Amino acid sequence: MIDFKKKLGAAEIQKKISPKEIYESLDRRSIAGPLRQAQEIILDDWFDNNSKKKDLIIKLHTGEGKTLIGLLILQSKINSGDGPCLYVCPNKYLVEQTCVEAKKFGIQFCIIEDSGLPNEFLDGKKILITHVQKVFNGKTIFGLNNNSVDVKSIILDDSHACIDSLKQSFTVQIPNTNPLYSDIKTLFAEDIKNQGEGSFLEIEQGDFETLLPIPYWSWIDKKSEVLELLSNHKEDQELLFVWPIIKDDIENCQVYITGASIEISPYYMPIHNFGSFQKANQRILMSATTQDDSFFIKGLGFSLDAVRNPLTNLKQKWSGEKMLLIPSLIDENLDREYIIGQLAKSSKRTYGIAALVSSFSRSKLYSDQGATVATTEQIFRIVNGLKSRYFDKTVVFANRYDGIDLPDEACRILIIDSKPFFNTLNDKYEETCRPTSDIINIKIAQKVEQGLGRSVRGEKDYSIILLIGPDLVKFIRSSKSNKYFSAQTRKQIEIGLEIVDMAEAEVGKGEDPIKVLNSLMNQSLKRDEGWKEYYKEEMNKIDVIDERPAIYERLFIEREAEEFHFKGNAEKACEKMQKLIDDHCTDDFEKGWYLQLLARYTYFISKSEANTLQKSAFEKNLQLLKPKEGISYKKLEYIHENRLRRIKEWVKQFKNFEDLMLSLDNILSDLSFGMPSEKFETALKETGLMLGFLSQRPDKEFKKGPDNLWCGVDNKYLIFECKSEVDDKREEISKHEAGQMNSHCAWFKKEYADSIFKPILIIPTKTLSYHADFNENVEIIRKGKLKTLKGNIKSFFKEFKNYDIHELSDEKLNVLLNDNQLDIESIYTKFTEEFYHKTRI
Repeated sequence: MIDFKKKLGAAEIQKKISPKEIYESLDRRSIAGPLRQAQEIILDDWFDNNSKKKDLIIKLHTGEGKTLIGLLILQSKINSGDGPCLYVCPNKYLVEQTCVEAKKFGIQFCIIEDSGLPNEFLDGKKILITHVQKVFNGKTIFGLNNNSVDVKSIILDDSHACIDSLKQSFTVQIPNTNPLYSDIKTLFAEDIKNQGEGSFLEIEQGDFETLLPIPYWSWIDKKSEVLELLSNHKEDQELLFVWPIIKDDIENCQVYITGASIEISPYYMPIHNFGSFQKANQRILMSATTQDDSFFIKGLGFSLDAVRNPLTNLKQKWSGEKMLLIPSLIDENLDREYIIGQLAKSSKRTYGIAALVSSFSRSKLYSDQGATVATTEQIFRIVNGLKSRYFDKTVVFANRYDGIDLPDEACRILIIDSKPFFNTLNDKYEETCRPTSDIINIKIAQKVEQGLGRSVRGEKDYSIILLIGPDLVKFIRSSKSNKYFSAQTRKQIEIGLEIVDMAEAEVGKGEDPIKVLNSLMNQSLKRDEGWKEYYKEEMNKIDVIDERPAIYERLFIEREAEEFHFKGNAEKACEKMQKLIDDHCTDDFEKGWYLQLLARYTYFISKSEANTLQKSAFEKNLQLLKPKEGISYKKLEYIHENRLRRIKEWVKQFKNFEDLMLSLDNILSDLSFGMPSEKFETALKETGLMLGFLSQRPDKEFKKGPDNLWCGVDNKYLIFECKSEVDDKREEISKHEAGQMNSHCAWFKKEYADSIFKPILIIPTKTLSYHADFNENVEIIRKGKLKTLKGNIKSFFKEFKNYDIHELSDEKLNVLLNDNQLDIESIYTKFTEEFYHKTRI
């Protein structure tokens, strides 16, 4: 072999360490052109100013080439002798994509084979590309704690998706098919029952939506029994990869149960167990510009400075073109059902149509029209099919808002259907307990923004995005919640609302709303120059991206408190949590939430004081844990207040008619068969309030009694037992359901003595099983009656359009109530029907 080095003289060839110089020296494929301006800006800034920082966040617009930036940074580290270097993706599919990118640019890399970690990685010669589950699990090939493999630099790509995967890695999910489920449920049966008798009965029946927490005091007190149960199952698939992480800290886990599963997860993210990440000289998180990075503080232990000062390209405010359309605001007939009916049908197209739905149950309308619903096993095959131009069917992805790239013709029309649901029981519980929380709303906004980014994957890419579902429309439109979006998304929503105004004007001139909507979509699809210039001009007005320092500070204190508690310093943890409550909580829901955390810390110091704190938490927020003692039921008693005044009070919370109708549509949408019980029962409570009743959820708020209770004039009551999730093809009301109703009626008589009440069962069937009996004159609300009630309510409030909603007279309200059969007599008689007993001939 000819030694060309000799011709260069004695000097040894120096490896290039500047990322830009490295790129110029790579054997790139012909399709790989020069670095883009955005890439050069980021790489220069990293090399000159940020290469020595422990924690760094790099924020880039979609399509700015973050994968190449990450690979070049790690190659620079390797050339500097600072290996091993690790590039971590959220899933296996993105590992494959990253490897393809590395090959295209001529960057040397390796992957994990059956033989273990590659020597080229361990010797610091090549970048190892892998996925998050390989690194973060209790049996990780990288080792735990002091036995961890030494990694000098690590990059988490699509880091928000990585955090979701991390949480799953630290969470035990025990299905009801595992004997361990029954063992834990039996051990804590009385503790769970005390948190809600009705909910416990539904869990016993296998209801997968009904959720109860196992009280922290019960879990702590029964730690030894729990450890024995879990250790006997440590080789089960559900525990195998999590047990080594939580086994020595089981008392500091939060636990939830449904009829389908039990979830166990640590309060304190155990990232410290993973030395390869924790001890790395540099940890870089790749993040989209539309994503909020505040949860890196609590989840990954990143510094406040790293989150407040990400490395980003300030010269570019936005990327890609998104036409956000909100059909239901253009015309109420362009609702969710209409849009699905039009766009879910199979047809030959030159572009793909995709829909993101919040759950598999929400995908039924699509599949009924012939759409393909992507299962977990098929998802990446289907994505590749869209990229290969198989466009005949609309594709539906359930609860997948990240990790799916649908560039260019793969998806020119994207439907985002309804507000995202949370996956974990922990998140669902938190959403129920603190619905107004900044932290919860940021999480929801982040999910929506992840969804918005699926179909626009580059600077020149474009897509129509249809936002449907009353809850999502309310969230993105309401000033109370849309502030949680990034500046780029807020501007796109603003453009979308301006389009609504322009479209409404066309409809007002007599144009068919359907034609107006189709015309708008064609202006994007056929690349109308007017639309393109309008969009560009409006997007260039984006203000500087704002920060959320209060949220950052709150999450930092949360992390500090949990860390002190984890390390055994409960007194210091209490001090930090009290500071958070004093300095950052004004809302009672939030104050109650943090008082419950304070009570948990205090339980390790004084059980009596902890119960006092838990009582305070519960009094501020009835969705929280009911304390062991000191709580009694608060009766609903009508205080002779004018019903019309109560309706006016409910209306006062809205600025104008549009906000009122937006909220109303959201409530009535949740008040539908097929909705999760929590949403349905919350909507029913709110319906009572809007109609001028006193309204309560005894089972949820006081852990005993019916699902809903309304009190009207003359202390007459309506008891509701809700079965919103019952299969609409069910033929009978079961003996168990009749027993629940009888139990709730007995509870009412005990609490309210001889007060007049009407028991109502909301269920799709009116036929009572041969084996069942009601002890009271129960009446039924089925689909038809529920639809009529909702229609009347909507018609009533639609009448407000022609008036100042805050100045309606009592006389006018009375007329409107009577015209829409919402007077007290009609409400008690018009919307229910008698049940049919099978014993009757």
